[in-house]
Amino acid sequence: MSSLRTTLLRLPILRRQPLNPSQLRQYSSSSSQKPTSQTGVFYKAWTRPVAKTALLAVFVYQLAYWGWSKMEVDEIKEQKKAEITRLEAQVKKLQDDKAAAGKR
Repeated sequence: MSSLRTTLLRLPILRRQPLNPSQLRQYSSSSSQKPTSQTGVFYKAWTRPVAKTALLAVFVYQLAYWGWSKMEVDEIKEQKKAEITRLEAQVKKLQDDKAAAGKR
C-alpha cells in the first residue's frame, strides 16, 4: 500500500506542481524543431481576437444600419399615410362643394 502511495505522490498531477514546457510533448509538421519568429508568435496570439472583434463590429454595424433603415421606412410610410389622408379629405371637400353647387 505504501509503495502505491509513494508512486502516486510522484505523479506531477497529484503533487499540484505545474509542468515544465520540456515535459510537454511538442508536435510539429516536420521532425526538426524550427525556432519560432516573433512575427509568427504575434500573429498566432492576436489573429483570433482581432478577427472576433472585427466580426463583432461588422455585426453591430449591420444591426444598427438595419434598425436605422427600418425607422426611416416607418417614417416615410407615416408621411405618405398623412399625405393620403390630407388629399382624401381635400377630394371629399371638393366633391361636397361640387354637389352643393349642382343642387343650387
